Amino acid sequence: MNKLNKHAVYMLSISFLTPLVHAQTNNQPSSDSVKYQQAIQKLSNQTVTIDAVNDTPVKGIKEVVVTGGAAKEIIYLSEDGEYLFDGNLLSIKNRANLTESTRTSLRHELMGEFRKTHKGIDFLPEQMTDLVTVFTDIDCGVCRKFHQEIDSFNEAGIGISYLFFPRAGIGSASHQKAVNVWCADDQKQAINQANNGVELEPLMCPNPIESQFNLALSAGVIGTPYMVLEDGTLIPGYMTPNQLKQRIKQSKTKK
Repeated sequence: MNKLNKHAVYMLSISFLTPLVHAQTNNQPSSDSVKYQQAIQKLSNQTVTIDAVNDTPVKGIKEVVVTGGAAKEIIYLSEDGEYLFDGNLLSIKNRANLTESTRTSLRHELMGEFRKTHKGIDFLPEQMTDLVTVFTDIDCGVCRKFHQEIDSFNEAGIGISYLFFPRAGIGSASHQKAVNVWCADDQKQAINQANNGVELEPLMCPNPIESQFNLALSAGVIGTPYMVLEDGTLIPGYMTPNQLKQRIKQSKTKK
């Protein structure tokens, strides 16, 4: 898996301390939301907005979802708002990461909203059992290896929907290569060629590459290839078709 630089990852990890602009679904925030908002503001010295406050299995601990920077972040606060910890809440009894379960649910909602108005470059089998979104980068060698097996993924009943995440950033050469693919008359042929090392003709057209890049950041993507299953599960790195099929099966059995 090819990753962004460490500085970028660090900035994402502290994004919940940046100013938040997400609007709450309710016009009148609850008293708990106000209390926790004040507690976080006291720590961060920033104006923040609480997205959701959820109960946890731990007595006296609340799960608080805030929207900071590109992504939603999950933190935990004592009910009195005096103590905060930022990390994963694990269930020893159930051997489950409860924080990751919340992240998966939030990611599922995020991807669903995006798909209402955006499409990807799709390689879909006639008999599709599962659809996987893959964030890719033309300049990623592992992504090229992944794409070489696209027929095998389809034969396993797995549809692949590509979105772009140019790791070098918006305005980079990698970004332009993604635009060249998107603006081609035949996008599937263009991405096939690009993944085989063919340098495509420079093109420009209205395109969603920046929106796809921002979606990736919001979903927790920090490199390529990254896969998102239909339930919101995030999988980093390369998998063979058989490995991915098993991972999808595992994800379904956890429901």
